Amino acid sequence: MASASAPAFAQTGTEASIFSPANIAGGLLRAGVSYARMVADIRYGALEVDAERGAVMLRDLQIRGIGDQAACQVTLGRAQFSGITFWGAEDMRGRLDAADLKIANNCFGPQAAMIGMVTGSDSIPVARLALDWRQVSSSGAGQLDLEIVSPEIARIEGSVDFDYVSIYLPDALKKLAQQSGPTDLEDPGADDPAMGEDRSDSFATNPERPEVGLRGTLRAAHLSIEDLGVWGRLGPILPPDATNPQAIDAGIVTAEPGSPLSEVQEGLAAAVKGFVAQPGIVTAEIRPEAPVDFDSRGWTEAGDPVAFFAPVFTNAAPRPPLRLIADPSAAGDARSLGLALARGEGVPMNHRRAIGLLSPLKGDAEVSLALATMIAEADPAAAYPHAMAAANLGAPGAPAVLDRIEAKLPTAVLLAAQMPAATPLKDEMFASVQALRDAALAREQGDGVPRSYALAWRLAASAAAAGDGAAQALMARLNARFGAEPVWITAREAAADAAMGDWTTRKLGTVLAGAAQ
Repeated sequence: MASASAPAFAQTGTEASIFSPANIAGGLLRAGVSYARMVADIRYGALEVDAERGAVMLRDLQIRGIGDQAACQVTLGRAQFSGITFWGAEDMRGRLDAADLKIANNCFGPQAAMIGMVTGSDSIPVARLALDWRQVSSSGAGQLDLEIVSPEIARIEGSVDFDYVSIYLPDALKKLAQQSGPTDLEDPGADDPAMGEDRSDSFATNPERPEVGLRGTLRAAHLSIEDLGVWGRLGPILPPDATNPQAIDAGIVTAEPGSPLSEVQEGLAAAVKGFVAQPGIVTAEIRPEAPVDFDSRGWTEAGDPVAFFAPVFTNAAPRPPLRLIADPSAAGDARSLGLALARGEGVPMNHRRAIGLLSPLKGDAEVSLALATMIAEADPAAAYPHAMAAANLGAPGAPAVLDRIEAKLPTAVLLAAQMPAATPLKDEMFASVQALRDAALAREQGDGVPRSYALAWRLAASAAAAGDGAAQALMARLNARFGAEPVWITAREAAADAAMGDWTTRKLGTVLAGAAQ
């Protein structure tokens, strides 16, 4: 065991240790294969773990049933899981990429013959199966992209993009708490299910169940199915009426005429008839002008979500969910083009061009934040003033960007970029202990004003002298962060001298005592 573990311990960094998410996932996968061999013959060529990049690669997997299931065989050329992480990532992205998958028709028992007529072979082939996902913990945003390519059968592509998404289970804890009260040990039926109330099911006496729903904000979604040969085998065996336009309408358009659901069904029927006339592709798209809020708890029928989102059906490839810029050089709005280039939305990402377009623009919170984010990759010191400007202008997310940039800067560079302790301050900041505290906290956080730890210390020192606990805690935080670094001690002493000047010239001892009265 020591020799087997030595290579993992020899690597440096958390991601390279045996406790990295990829190594844990690889170990669980190996253990799962060992247990699964109790019910099937399972072999694979290699299982490779890339701990640093959070990836696991499985190659040449072979699964064969045992006994009566011996005719069921599954083979997989390659499966790669990437982006594996359990912690530390605010914006998590992952991918499952599988290739050369074959599932024998015999795995489906009596349905094998029918499946064979559809597939045209003794197995279901999947040349590529790709699943990409993204989750942003802070905003609740989520994105999912799916692609399945089955040669000579079909290609399936889909995507869904949520600005926010969450499973809604509001009553679970409440109902569980109601049903799990303390047991009366003197009750003769407390431990006997045959006496008194049956406590074996926490919900046995309450027919209601917690409501479960999916709620969020949808930006866009689509699903498309493209024929790669399956219709050529399936079409001839269908009854003639099944492909008749009138039969298609009757089978699909079942909702009340004029209702939202009926309009969607009519669109689907038209797309199906177009496909029958010229086999190719059927696409369903949800492309709202603005993100749509939804809550599935209000849907009682299967057609309710379809009527709510009203997908558009066509016989064409899905349209891009973003407005595309055909010729970036002809765009006259430098701000819009610069932000598009910075994000790679509607035009290929190009940070160099985006910085050139956005740098001359001043006083714009969104622009300042975009510049800080782009420049921070190569030059955190140059990005820091843009981040402070974005925070000063109230850009959402700017304080977090400030914190990330500060983590890359030496203390001397950080303090030099901020306002010094001797900066003139407005009189209203010294009106009361509360005013001093609020002004100090604002300077510490960069909330509506440029961040300055020296000014935060200067203001907090006077409030702390009057016994304000929040100001004392602020000073303790700054000392804990910068410790005994000489550059911080110098800045702190300059702030202390400025605070003493405020105390004396503004007669704060008298002012604050009067404000307290």
